[in-house]
Amino acid sequence: MADLTDVPGLFRFFHFKIAVVLDAFARMPLAARVFPAEPSSPISRSSFERRVVGSAHLATLSPTKGSQFTDSRFRKLLTRLGVRHRFGAIGKVGSIALIERLWKTLKNNLSLRSFKPLFQQDLERRLYFGLLYYAYIKPHQALRGATPAEFFFRLPPAHLQAVAPPRARPREGPSEAPFDIRFLDPERKLPILVRNAA
Repeated sequence: MADLTDVPGLFRFFHFKIAVVLDAFARMPLAARVFPAEPSSPISRSSFERRVVGSAHLATLSPTKGSQFTDSRFRKLLTRLGVRHRFGAIGKVGSIALIERLWKTLKNNLSLRSFKPLFQQDLERRLYFGLLYYAYIKPHQALRGATPAEFFFRLPPAHLQAVAPPRARPREGPSEAPFDIRFLDPERKLPILVRNAA
């Protein structure tokens, strides 16, 4: 799946566009790019070719009906690459629900509704951490608790080796937790658990 979303810049004087290509089966982001404005079809085409062609899993692309994805040259690129081009149904609820869920998760986790970047690099840095967290750390209910990366790369889900915490009455048992809470990003929006040294 492919889609674009809008992120307002500082004072809403300008808007950035984020483009993402998502593997719908594993919920794995395959490529992402921040544009300083609405990308043209040639820019979308070259970006798609450079960032996604290496994926052996790409058989069908289901983009939104933006002009970047309906351009005849973009369609020819997909035909040359052997990728089927299929659009989501207009007005049909759920036709692009997976990528809409990705946008909602990123916007909530990264506070993109209140974060107004001045520079493209600021948004790219925040998006990098958000996609890293989404793909490699955040378990997904639809994937039975696996992360998209575990599912995409066919790795055993880490949650299957989780150990139940010890149970005790109040004031009994270990006084310190076996893990510490750290953050993946400098803004402290994306928490991770780190095992304490023994």
